[in-house]
Amino acid sequence: MPNNLLVPLDGSPLADEAVAHAAEIARRVDGSLHLVRVHTPLSSFVPASDSSVLIPDPVLDERLRVGAEQWLERRASAVAELNNIPVTWELRMGIPEAEIAIASSERRSRLIVCTTRGSGSAAGALLGSVADSIIRFAKCPVLAMSRRAAARDVTLHRMLVLLDGSEASSTIQPHAEWLARAFAAGVEYLRLMPAPPHPADAIRRHIAATNPDVIALATHGRGLSRIFLGGVADELVRTGDRPILVFRPHESSWTKVASASSILLSAG
Repeated sequence: MPNNLLVPLDGSPLADEAVAHAAEIARRVDGSLHLVRVHTPLSSFVPASDSSVLIPDPVLDERLRVGAEQWLERRASAVAELNNIPVTWELRMGIPEAEIAIASSERRSRLIVCTTRGSGSAAGALLGSVADSIIRFAKCPVLAMSRRAAARDVTLHRMLVLLDGSEASSTIQPHAEWLARAFAAGVEYLRLMPAPPHPADAIRRHIAATNPDVIALATHGRGLSRIFLGGVADELVRTGDRPILVFRPHESSWTKVASASSILLSAG
């Protein structure tokens, strides 16, 4: 798999903050960046109406498309010059969440790096329309960051990987280990045994005590994975202060990974 990283952009400063993190990873793995922006035609926003027909201005729509394309070209050039890495760019037409997932599949991206809120048509929070769809359909992991997480230093020293004992949850391991190796970072594996009544609280306490730079988990699994994704992951990614490496395995592509030593945290 080539070390090509995809960064979705929408022209907002927050979305652009993911670039520095992606560039540092690409530099360390001798990889490249692919910047993607999606222009959604104005006609897509026209509501159905029985009483009137609204016709979008095609001149305005073309002006917006050209402006987005020119901005993206300038941004790619600046990122390549600043980081001395290969950078390509692509303006796609359509629905952002669908086009980003398709672009990552076409490019066989190793990782998607994004912030969880932006502006314009690509705005949204993780588990909201755009980022949720990217995680759901992308074939690669997603490094998602809230505003506070994106402001952290781009260097990774310590990673926490959350497991629940299922084959599905273990699919995050090769992706987490790949990212950790790029930074020569330590990796800790956490599995709650036995599962406490409120696993989210135990996870929060462990994060506070160990202060990892990145938290990694698979979103599909039994028990802990579903509970965590439904509560703490949403909170950590949108308002937390560290990046979350998320992978949703597709059953046909599950990989066998070696069993790793887990940190056993008592429910008491």
